[in-house]
Amino acid sequence: MKQPEGYAIPGKEHLVCKLKRSLYGLKQARRQWYKKFDAFMLKHGFKRSHADHCLYTKKDEDGSPIILVLYVDDMLLAGKKKSTLNALKQQLNSAFSMKDLGEAEHILGMRIKRDRQQYTLHLSQEKYIEKVLDRFNVADAKPRSAIAAPC
Repeated sequence: MKQPEGYAIPGKEHLVCKLKRSLYGLKQARRQWYKKFDAFMLKHGFKRSHADHCLYTKKDEDGSPIILVLYVDDMLLAGKKKSTLNALKQQLNSAFSMKDLGEAEHILGMRIKRDRQQYTLHLSQEKYIEKVLDRFNVADAKPRSAIAAPC
């Protein structure tokens, strides 16, 4: 890192500055990351959701949807064709430093289970609920039905 203009001492221009705070931690770093990512997605034909700006969709050649959800720096991809998803992963990998963790088993406290023969997808927040109960020291509480009785 070079010394800022006006701060260089004659004869000591070769010295570097010691940062008191990392550049990654700057307040605007998250915004800059999102702006860069958003520009990439829009450039590649994705549309940003009006309801959630971290949800991007695009139609495949055969009209089936491709869905990308972004949470900070985690992404979840969904689509019909594996080849289309792999092509998108390659495009993302060429623009950003990323790691492919394979098929999602959990994200944001949700467990994901697939049954490909039955064409079903099961989402569960059991572990998240257990963590919340532990945090508030009510993990040993007796369960009660939440269904209201008819009047």
